[in-house]
Amino acid sequence: MNNKTKLVGVLDLAKHPEFTEEELTQILSLFCKYASPPDKSGSMDLANLKQLLQALDLAQTHLESKQTFDKYAKNGKLDLDCFMKMVKDLTSKAGTISLESVMRLASKEEIDVDETGVGGAKRFFEAKAKVLEVGDRAYRAFEDRKKEEEEKLKKKEEFKKRRELFQPTAAS
Repeated sequence: MNNKTKLVGVLDLAKHPEFTEEELTQILSLFCKYASPPDKSGSMDLANLKQLLQALDLAQTHLESKQTFDKYAKNGKLDLDCFMKMVKDLTSKAGTISLESVMRLASKEEIDVDETGVGGAKRFFEAKAKVLEVGDRAYRAFEDRKKEEEEKLKKKEEFKKRRELFQPTAAS
């Protein structure tokens, strides 16, 4: 693929309005990297799909990869249209990393690497870290709001005291 050739055209953007031009460029370049021939007219076989999933840290068992491939491929090949349908389905189901799946994964106390594999264990620890990060951010925001409220109350009290100094009393 020539660097001067623009990968995403107006027709591509019109066909896939759910993606930005940058996202579509990344998706198409990923497809081209694993397709044969390596351009938009190419296609992938099961081995190419498995390599792509592994490169994205979405490694699946052979059976899972075959099921994914069979679900989207036409005539034993995954062309660009089939690939885009697969990407749409996977992103709409999972998002990049959906909060719900992160919470579900992070709620587990431990993970069995023999059962989930190294990729599953990696996602488990990433989810744990994400939950800790989100929780820590929320706690800090709560503490900051609490501190602001206390400062407002303190300033209000100080203002009342100062006002009393300058207000004439009825007794004098």
